[in-house]
Amino acid sequence: MVKKSLCRYLLLLPVFAFVISCKPCFCAEGKADSWTMNKYMEKFKNYPQDPNFFPLTVWLQDPANAAKYKAAGINTFFALWKGPKAGQIEALKADGMYLICEMNPEALKHRDDKTIIGWMMMDEPDNFQFKSDLEVNGKIWKYGPETSRVSPKDLGEMYETVSKEDPTRPVFLGLGCGVANDQTPARGPGWKNTMYKDYIKSGDVICFDVYPVSDLGEKYLWFHAKGLDRLKEWGAAEKPRFNALGPCFTGKRNKQPSPENIKTEIWISIIHGTKGINYFCHNITPFVEDALLRDAAQLASITKINAQITELAPVINGPDLNTAAVASSSESVPIDILVKNYKGETYIFAAVMKMGEPATGTFRVKDVSAAGKVQVLGENRTLDMDATGQFKDEFKTWETHIYKVVKN
Repeated sequence: MVKKSLCRYLLLLPVFAFVISCKPCFCAEGKADSWTMNKYMEKFKNYPQDPNFFPLTVWLQDPANAAKYKAAGINTFFALWKGPKAGQIEALKADGMYLICEMNPEALKHRDDKTIIGWMMMDEPDNFQFKSDLEVNGKIWKYGPETSRVSPKDLGEMYETVSKEDPTRPVFLGLGCGVANDQTPARGPGWKNTMYKDYIKSGDVICFDVYPVSDLGEKYLWFHAKGLDRLKEWGAAEKPRFNALGPCFTGKRNKQPSPENIKTEIWISIIHGTKGINYFCHNITPFVEDALLRDAAQLASITKINAQITELAPVINGPDLNTAAVASSSESVPIDILVKNYKGETYIFAAVMKMGEPATGTFRVKDVSAAGKVQVLGENRTLDMDATGQFKDEFKTWETHIYKVVKN
């Protein structure tokens, strides 16, 4: 069990950031219709071995709301406040939810229950720790004063403790906003980004959080891509990467992201390789735990997006391909893409990566021998593709599109 104050979590948030140019998405060849995430996760027999499963999780929510989150397309609870407690795992199971949680005595009573799909480490070990004791599966680590971080050695011991107790489930390591935001004060003095390479060793699924709109401004939506790319560069290329985003989180600037902002953050994340979305559903000022459920517009938008992600899960879970390319009409407004193939059909996920003027994307699909049509999924429209595999589409500020190349 990890003992940690939620208030501490809420205080350690990014305040400043510099703009760093976003790298384009580079795709590698792969075999169509195989489940790439499974290559690393197949050793964990109690993690869902299902290409139709894409984790859509909520952070620190009350299991009493599981049915409401299920209706919104959520399939997993990530962490339970001071839990799991007696009855919570059974309640989540009854509502068809999975759970990623701390390894406490109550959780270990359910080690044979497939409701639990993963174990979580302490949250944000890269940030400074308040003077406190941390307990992981009965072993205690002491921390303080406030400027100390968890050492890679201690984190490695925690990871080993959990992994040895149960090697059938992956260990989830959640890192802070510093993964994407170099100017965050949360990590304290003396920090170097090279330290992340050591932290990443102590987890099977590497997660991070960043809240661009709430704490930085709308022009930083692309920080999700930056963080996911960095984790890959720092040593998590073979491990699944998850990221957390906040649809109702207001933060220090008291600015709430719009449904359109969150949609962009989600698809940018998927394009840059996330294997799970973790929704931070709290509102900070005033504090409301289940704020997402009380925001009709945001909830409706996320429900729709979750349904689309779930429908496309076998596509998203397949290998990345380089069978298509895109060029933007504006040098200042790059467009990144993710290319997949499922059942012989090409799918292209595309997103504008910088805030700016509208742009036209010119796409080219390889190995096309005749003119055809391209469906724009979720938008009830089609585009013409010429015999060379070229088609064009318009992108407004922060707009995303998903294309399916129709078989001739």
